[in-house]
Amino acid sequence: MRVLLVCAVVSLAWTSIAAQSVDGARQSVIAAPLSLSGGGESFGRPTLEGIRLAVEEANAADPTLRVAIDIHDDRSDDAVARQLAERIAAGPAVVAIGPVFSTASLAAGPVYAAANLAMLPPTATSDAITDNATTFRVVFKNSDQGDMLAQYLTRVLGRRSVEVVVVDSGYGATLRDGFERAAERLGLQARYHTLARDPDDARLDAVAALIGRERDRAVVLLTLDPEGARLLTRLRRGGHPGPFLGGDAFGDEAFSRLFAAEPEERARPGYFTETLFALAPVILDSANAETLAFARRFRARFGHDPVWQAVAGYDAAQLSLHAIRRARAADPARLRAAVLREFQALDAIERAQPGLLGPFWFDSARARPQAIRVGRFRAGRFESAPLQIISVSAPDAGELAEGSVFPLDERRYGRLQRVVHTGVYVNEIQRVDVPRSSFGADLYFWLRFAGEAGPQAADPTDLLFPTMIAGTFDRARPSERRERADGTQYWLWRLQGEFRNDFNLRRYPFDAQTLDLPFFNARAANDRIVYVIDRTSPARGDSDADADRPVASPEAFRNITQWSFVRAAERRENLVTRSVLGDLDRTIAEGTRELSGFLVTIDLQRESLSTMTKVLLPLLVMSLITFASLFFPAALVKEKVTVAITGALSGAVLLGAVLGQLGSIGYTVTAEYVFYVSFVLALLCIVSVLVAERLRAAGGAVAAQRVEWRTRVIYAITACAVIGVMMRLAFT
Repeated sequence: MRVLLVCAVVSLAWTSIAAQSVDGARQSVIAAPLSLSGGGESFGRPTLEGIRLAVEEANAADPTLRVAIDIHDDRSDDAVARQLAERIAAGPAVVAIGPVFSTASLAAGPVYAAANLAMLPPTATSDAITDNATTFRVVFKNSDQGDMLAQYLTRVLGRRSVEVVVVDSGYGATLRDGFERAAERLGLQARYHTLARDPDDARLDAVAALIGRERDRAVVLLTLDPEGARLLTRLRRGGHPGPFLGGDAFGDEAFSRLFAAEPEERARPGYFTETLFALAPVILDSANAETLAFARRFRARFGHDPVWQAVAGYDAAQLSLHAIRRARAADPARLRAAVLREFQALDAIERAQPGLLGPFWFDSARARPQAIRVGRFRAGRFESAPLQIISVSAPDAGELAEGSVFPLDERRYGRLQRVVHTGVYVNEIQRVDVPRSSFGADLYFWLRFAGEAGPQAADPTDLLFPTMIAGTFDRARPSERRERADGTQYWLWRLQGEFRNDFNLRRYPFDAQTLDLPFFNARAANDRIVYVIDRTSPARGDSDADADRPVASPEAFRNITQWSFVRAAERRENLVTRSVLGDLDRTIAEGTRELSGFLVTIDLQRESLSTMTKVLLPLLVMSLITFASLFFPAALVKEKVTVAITGALSGAVLLGAVLGQLGSIGYTVTAEYVFYVSFVLALLCIVSVLVAERLRAAGGAVAAQRVEWRTRVIYAITACAVIGVMMRLAFT
């Protein structure tokens, strides 16, 4: 009875808080029951960061709505997760984003369902979590992972026989269900081996020996990462070449760190994972433009790159915020019911909401259909595999007939997407031509991509350099081309030309400039080709901040003497068109057309002191001569005026010469203000001479001397102030 009384008091207190307004804005509560300590901390904390970012952005963008996050730590304990669910259900929360694990979601789900509270477990993948009536899936389910592993094994790797290792748990069983169904459709010959949770060494040795006899067969690991790592160690030491495939338990660089203590790994990083493919909801190197923009905002907010759990948390929070905005109910109970109805209304792709992991809509089982990304390990780093299978919502009959689009099952279709690993090395920046708004460059760039990507695959070498104004790019004649042992193609070109560039000269001669060199494939959208940064080429010399290799030669900037090199970088630069472009088969959530591209940026800083010496030293000399004329005897009135006029005219000529070096610009640069001050000082000298002469003619010799003295002081103070400001700008 006492417990019920406490719960009632807590409920009333929370309801009172939730009903309060912040500056007249309605406040809503999102509960975040996550694993912030214990074994699930690596999932819970990134998820919370994603939720925080979404809520902070929403609160900043919409002053009529205030959303609070009610954070709870379930300590990675299923029993605690259920206790927290009871507490949250009794409070004002309108949606619960969490827990992060499937077992905790299964424990808490019935409590949320009884309270009519929608639950979005952001990283839970069990097929069973949506058995609870108010649970909606954020990421793929385990059986979908099993299906994707079979599809990838057959359609991309071209294998027809496979050894499958399954852990005896709910995770392994649901993965196996999906894999078996797909294997039967695809005609895969599979032999299954079962492992207990935390198997002993004898069982692992026995399974490894059985698999090791069939080295021509691929190996699929439907296990969690601890037993998967132990088995993979035995298989690689036994000489099995792979390929090995696993689910999301392997889809992170943290998996490769499980081998850090092994001698083979210390001698050659990535030894145990070099032929391992794994699944993940998103892999940042090949993500779309929206996800890349999210990653930049996330990095600015938290100081590190997001992992996929943070993306899932952000996605879940964004959907919750959308539902809260649309619901607009007055009290928490009605708002809770309205948010649940908003989720239930997303029952078809035509009514989907955009999300970083794909359109947000739910099938009859409240699952979110979405693409699954496939990564591979290279030198211990997890990167997107050269070929991906992506979903096609509206297949074209012609593409189905030619085979570029293929059925995944009775209702779903897919196509192959090339992931093209791209790199640039700048040999030389030959010149920076500000008047022509251009620069000359000599560089190498290369592509590594899958040689075969299905019928009518787009050509990754069909590139467009939109800013090239001189020079040619002959894609059919690379400097080097060869096929690598893993079936990927390597193409290398040398490109020399002149490229258009926009310069911002407002701070001239203290300006810093960025040289941009973009290129993209104008014929293929990013559902066919994605250009990603090649981060696995061997490093030579100093590495830049974005890759494990230098982007520019140390000698690349020796011929541009007025500039000092700051930084060279490369990044993906997607061209996004936010329109369906008349395509009636595209939904609102899929409405953007995105072309994948690449951008090389080179940051330069002008050598301000040398530029000031060339541009402003003559002006300084003329200003000193004008200042000296203020000390001429009173009889030299004509000469004083002549010197001031000559100084102003000389400044005008110098200003014209400076602006002629900058080309046609429609704004005022910093250097112009110095000339304007010199013109004002010249005018001051002329007026001072005329006033002093008039005073002397009227018999006011003392007043005339006072005017001349004050003019000298004003001139000196102004000139020193200008020189001080310019020197400060030169050194900052």
